[in-house]
Amino acid sequence: MKVHFREQYGTKGEEFLYVTPIDQDTIVRVAIDGKKPSKGFFLFKLIQKTLLPQGYPDSVAEDYLDYQRWDTLQALASTITGCLATHSVLKGLGVGDEESTALSATITWILKDGAGHLGRIFFAYWKGSELDIDSKKWRLRADVLNDLAMSIELFVLPYYSKYATYILCLTTMMRAVVGVSGGATRSALTLHHAIRNNMADVSAKDSAQETCVNLIGSFIGLFLLTSVTNPAWVAGIFFFITLIHIYSNTKAVKCICLKTFNEARYLIALEEYFRNGSVLPPKVVNQLERVTVGQTVSLTAKVRLGCSVKDLTEQIRNKYEIEDLVACFETRDKFLIAETKNYVGVYLHYDIKPHEILRAYFFVASYLQDRTQIRDNYWEVQAKWSEFLNLAQLAGYNVHSHLLHVDEYRCDWRFI
Repeated sequence: MKVHFREQYGTKGEEFLYVTPIDQDTIVRVAIDGKKPSKGFFLFKLIQKTLLPQGYPDSVAEDYLDYQRWDTLQALASTITGCLATHSVLKGLGVGDEESTALSATITWILKDGAGHLGRIFFAYWKGSELDIDSKKWRLRADVLNDLAMSIELFVLPYYSKYATYILCLTTMMRAVVGVSGGATRSALTLHHAIRNNMADVSAKDSAQETCVNLIGSFIGLFLLTSVTNPAWVAGIFFFITLIHIYSNTKAVKCICLKTFNEARYLIALEEYFRNGSVLPPKVVNQLERVTVGQTVSLTAKVRLGCSVKDLTEQIRNKYEIEDLVACFETRDKFLIAETKNYVGVYLHYDIKPHEILRAYFFVASYLQDRTQIRDNYWEVQAKWSEFLNLAQLAGYNVHSHLLHVDEYRCDWRFI
C-alpha cells in the first residue's frame, strides 16, 4: 500500500490518508482510526459549522470556548427574565384594560422610544471613549443595568400604572445605555477573539448562537408565563434567574484574557515588576483585574495623558523653570512629565507612537515612587523600562498598542 497524502481539518479534526491499496491503481480515502463516520458525526459537523467560526478552535483566541459557555448561560437567563418583564410592560401599556385606548398606548410607546433615543445619544457622548478601555467592566455594568430595568418594570410598574409613561421612559433610557455599552463592548471582545482577522465570521456565529439561545429562552419564558400565576412565585423565579444572569456574566468577563494593557492591567503588571523584577503572564493579570468597580492597583496621584500645557504654564510662569523641566528628558523623548496642583500631566509630542505612550506611563509610575528619579536617575529608569518591555513581550503582551485613556492635546518643545 502506498500513501500519497495525509490530511487533517484544523488541529482537532479527524485525520485521513489517501492511499493506493496493493494490486490497485485507484486512490482511496481512509480514516486513520479506521472507523467509518457515524450519522452523529455529520450532525455534529453541521452544528459546528452553523454555530462556530470556520477553523475553530485555531481561528479564535484560547479563551473563546470558556467565554461562550458563560455567555450562552447569561443570554438564556436574560431572555427568560425579559419575557416576564415584557408581560408587565404590556399590562402597563393597557393591554387587557377596557379603559385604555390604542391612542394612549401608542403615545406611551412613542415617548418611551424617544427617551431611549435620547439616552443612547447622551451616553455615547458621556462614556463612549471609555468602552474600549474598560470593556469588561462596561459589559458587566450593562447587564446589571438591564436587570435593574426589568426589575422596575416587573415590581414597580404594576403598582404605579398611572405613572406608566414615566416609568417606561426611565427603563427604556436604562436599556439604551445597555444597548450602547453592550454592543460596543461586544464588538471589542469579538475583535479580541478573532485572531485570524475573521471578525465578521466570529460576530456572525456569535449572533447565531445568541439567536438559538434566545429561541429556547423564549419558549421557557412562555411556559413560565402560562403556568406560574402566583406573584410570589414569579418574583422568586425572577430573582433566582437574575442571580444566575449576573453570576454567569461575571464568570464570562473573568474568562477573557486581554493581552493589551489598559490602566488597570498595566498597573498590576508594573507593581509586580517594581516589587520582584518580573512580569506576570496575561492570564494572571486578567484574573487580578477587577470587573466591577475600582482598580486592584492605583497610583498615588491622578495622571492625565495628552493634557494641555495651559495648566502647566499657569503654574510655572518662569521660563527658566520650564527649560529645566525640558532638560530632564532626552531630546529624542516624545513626552514631558510635570506635576501641577491637581494631577501629574504627561505632555505628548505630535509624533508620539502608541508604544511610546506606554513608556511615558512607565516613567510616570517611576516618578510617583520617587519624584527625583527622572531628574537624577534618568538612565536607570530607562534601563528598567527596556527590561520591562522585553519581559512583557516574552510574556505575550501586545506592546505595540494600548488601551490607556489619552486626551488629544499634542505639543512641541524642541525649539526651546
